[in-house]
Amino acid sequence: MLRLTLGLAASVGCNGTWKLAPPPDTGTPLGRPRRPDADDGATRGHRHVHLPGEMRGQRLYPVFARAVALTVYRKGRWLVDSSAEQAVVERLAALQPSLVSSLFAFAPDELPTARHRTFLARVRAAVRARVPDARFDLELDAMTYASGPQVVDHMRLLTEALEPDLWLFTRWGQADRDNFAVVASATGQAHANGQAIGGTVSGREIATDSDFGVVGHTADARALLRQLRGLTAYHALPYLIDTPDSAAAPVAAIPQDVRAFVLTRLTPTATPPAPSPPAATPRR
Repeated sequence: MLRLTLGLAASVGCNGTWKLAPPPDTGTPLGRPRRPDADDGATRGHRHVHLPGEMRGQRLYPVFARAVALTVYRKGRWLVDSSAEQAVVERLAALQPSLVSSLFAFAPDELPTARHRTFLARVRAAVRARVPDARFDLELDAMTYASGPQVVDHMRLLTEALEPDLWLFTRWGQADRDNFAVVASATGQAHANGQAIGGTVSGREIATDSDFGVVGHTADARALLRQLRGLTAYHALPYLIDTPDSAAAPVAAIPQDVRAFVLTRLTPTATPPAPSPPAATPRR
């Protein structure tokens, strides 16, 4: 059986499951988040990673070297009880991630509350105490927006409140076909603020000007390799393989010319009873 080779991003344990490897030495330090210069095109006062067009993909390699996803809030519902928040913070910090992904997944009519802001601040402080260059994204659903201006306005307000470094859109590939105005507007808004943007794809096409793609884990690793090769042939971007932490290892080697990284998806360990009280402020 062949092993999926993804640099030092992950390793396969004796039980066939993915395990995070020790933090890699990428040889490409990101440097601390900096305040953008006046000619960056970034929003003044926010500290985002600046990604010039020709450097976006390469600059994301160290960001994706040790990517972890754990969702604690999704579209109106907290998935962890407030009493378990500190355990989540400590769990994430112990993994020393280079990217914390999908912590919050907002609906188009939701804005962060004080609980969102406080929790994110705690996670950032704990993670960056161990990994100073760690980045954070927000998750949105590209097919839930009715227009370009709606997604731009939402991204602007979320940036003001939470200052994400990246945007991860689900149904990104579908929206490129069926909701193109939203994809184009979101991409322009992200790049104007020095933020990377990308999302999930199911085939071999990804939206133009995306900075990265996300493909789903499959037990058929040869099919995964075909998809990655098809994507890379036309869009030479870094790709995250969204992999549950309990998933078995794929059974095909990923060549070095395919820049793929494991996004290890964790599940919250303490779920609050349903229904959960509203935790996001409806937009007026």
